[in-house]
Amino acid sequence: MTEQRPSFEERLKSMDEKTVGYYNKLKDCFLQYKGVKNRLSLRCDSYRLDGRLLAKLAIGGASLKIYLAIDASDEEILQKKLRFRDVSQSAAYNEVPAMIPIKSDLCARKVCEIIDVMMSRKSCEKN
Repeated sequence: MTEQRPSFEERLKSMDEKTVGYYNKLKDCFLQYKGVKNRLSLRCDSYRLDGRLLAKLAIGGASLKIYLAIDASDEEILQKKLRFRDVSQSAAYNEVPAMIPIKSDLCARKVCEIIDVMMSRKSCEKN
């Protein structure tokens, strides 16, 4: 028999208070836009707009990770001075190739700024 992997919600409950705060901040940042919907699965929390995947929030090890549907080489995004990891070689992250580990409040704020840039480019309005 194989041991069943804990769900995203179970892993989130076992995380420290800071990480849960980062998750809530990023979730609120996405859901403040009209038409954005989230879906919890066993592995992650995904956000879509009109059927297109915008981002995935997942827990890996002891940190929260966000996968975004952006071009990390874009000048406006490079100004935020965040380290991106390209995960486009994985089929699960083809649509969201830029991964950022969220380990601090500053990082969470910068990611929210990137989300605002991404959503303004998609002409999405806030609620």
